[in-house]
Amino acid sequence: MPLSVRDVLALEPLRAGSPQVVAGAERLARPVRWVHVSQLSDLTGLLRGGELVLTTAEGPAGARDEPALSAYLARLDAAGAAGVVIEAVGPASGGETGADERPRGGESRPPGGGSGLGAERLDADGPDWAEALARAAEGLRFPVILLRQEVRFVDVTEAVHSQIVNEHYEELKFAQRTHEAFTTLSLEHAALETVVGRAAALSGTAVVFEDVAHRVLASTPGPGGSTVDLLTGWERRSRLAPELDRTGVGGGEDWLHTPVVVHQRVWGRLVMPDARGTDGGLAPRVRMVLERAAQALSLRLMAEQDQADVERRAQGGLLNDLAEGRVSAEPEALARAEAVGLRPGARYLPLALRFAHPPAADPLDVQRRDRRHLEAVVRAAKAAGISALVTANHTGEIRVLFSCAGPTQEDRLLERFAGLLDQQLPGSGQHGAGQHRRIGVGHGASSLLAAARRLPEAAHIAEVAAGMDGAERPFHRSADLRLRGLLSLLRDNRHLQAFAETELYRILEDEARNGPGLLGLLRDYLAVNGNKNALARRTRLSRPTLYTRIAAIERLLGVDLEDPESRACLYVALLTRDLVAPHTRTP
Repeated sequence: MPLSVRDVLALEPLRAGSPQVVAGAERLARPVRWVHVSQLSDLTGLLRGGELVLTTAEGPAGARDEPALSAYLARLDAAGAAGVVIEAVGPASGGETGADERPRGGESRPPGGGSGLGAERLDADGPDWAEALARAAEGLRFPVILLRQEVRFVDVTEAVHSQIVNEHYEELKFAQRTHEAFTTLSLEHAALETVVGRAAALSGTAVVFEDVAHRVLASTPGPGGSTVDLLTGWERRSRLAPELDRTGVGGGEDWLHTPVVVHQRVWGRLVMPDARGTDGGLAPRVRMVLERAAQALSLRLMAEQDQADVERRAQGGLLNDLAEGRVSAEPEALARAEAVGLRPGARYLPLALRFAHPPAADPLDVQRRDRRHLEAVVRAAKAAGISALVTANHTGEIRVLFSCAGPTQEDRLLERFAGLLDQQLPGSGQHGAGQHRRIGVGHGASSLLAAARRLPEAAHIAEVAAGMDGAERPFHRSADLRLRGLLSLLRDNRHLQAFAETELYRILEDEARNGPGLLGLLRDYLAVNGNKNALARRTRLSRPTLYTRIAAIERLLGVDLEDPESRACLYVALLTRDLVAPHTRTP
């Protein structure tokens, strides 16, 4: 950080002078660019701004004429001086050692060694001088410091200049470190969250990346800060900070922000809401980090297909954090969800969608197909007037979190959404798209966290429903799964798998030797609960043929199909086989 007047006063050479701030104590954070020693009454043209002026009571600062003293201080202020330090020594204070007899550095003197003022001197040891200085400095923008003990100005200049040089060196090292950090992230195609997190770590303040609609795509709170405080009411607060075409400060909260530009189009902006500096200034390091991070984000976004990809990724990251317990507080969950575009609701509903499709050998075809499904889900939710968070995983499964007004609206919203989704999906005008997708619905909740943590439940329901008949259902809940849902949970259990194999192995061996037929008939028999009249109509087999084949099944399996327990065991065995190896299921 730049050296301030307060920092200079803390250095040993000045502390030895017992410094007293007689005016401008609230301005001690002003940065010091250099130190200038002078007894001249007018330094106009000699200062470039940011200098701390060192002088003594022998110079114009010791004048008894208060108007002259005020004019002297005003000229320093107008020249941009960071402050003035006045040593109360020399003839004006009765000291025996003159200022010209002591080492000085960077010193300006009028011709002849005098002060340039013929005014009568104030008593530098008396309280009236400090009071006069305070009155003369009223309304000025810099601090006035009085030294009651003699100091060596050359020691002060050496100490300050050494600090300034060191600070410049540290700034160069920080700039190099910042450059290397964001260059590495760009080369690694780091995620937006990673870039924003690194910016927050380097700057020591909160950082938020938003799109042009003021939806938060990535954020990291500052040290000791919270996501709730950072993101609550973000869209409203962000709209009060006007967009700028370059790095700047704006809005009621004085946010520091810079645009993120991709292909000459403003994509969003990177914001540091808490980056305000003291005295209205901003640390150069903070601005540097902000701008380098914005450049890294621009490079990262160039690789994205479109803005929707980034929005989905932001929503997906949040849904994963919520479902996997990385967010534990409801206020934080609500703040983050609203910031990425979810309207608050009285109730939240978790969904998962699976799509039936023929296998594709080309990975690009799979990606394009999954992308079409995701876009269809997003369009259907918007068309239904539903506020939702949507994401897709690598298997093509899509997870959704709906916001709704209450539990009484759930079924109506789900039916409307399912109908609109079927219109969006390929094949909607032929045999109906509903047979190609399954929607699993988890238990809704008034808590966003509770609903999000039921997304795995919705995914399980969709997975089980994908192996069921029932294309006429617009969606499935846990009550629709029953035994199939339980077996799906247990399908990896080796005891259950061994049970199914034991029940069916003889008929499976017969199918392997003689071809399919009896296993399909067994399925039909169990589907009509052993009703032979219904079975005959279903299979269109003559009664003699039907009875002969049923008897063959009973001989193979060694069971009586009229026995309810036998039918139940075989039904469980067939369901288990379907869940473990769904490709073996006969139609």
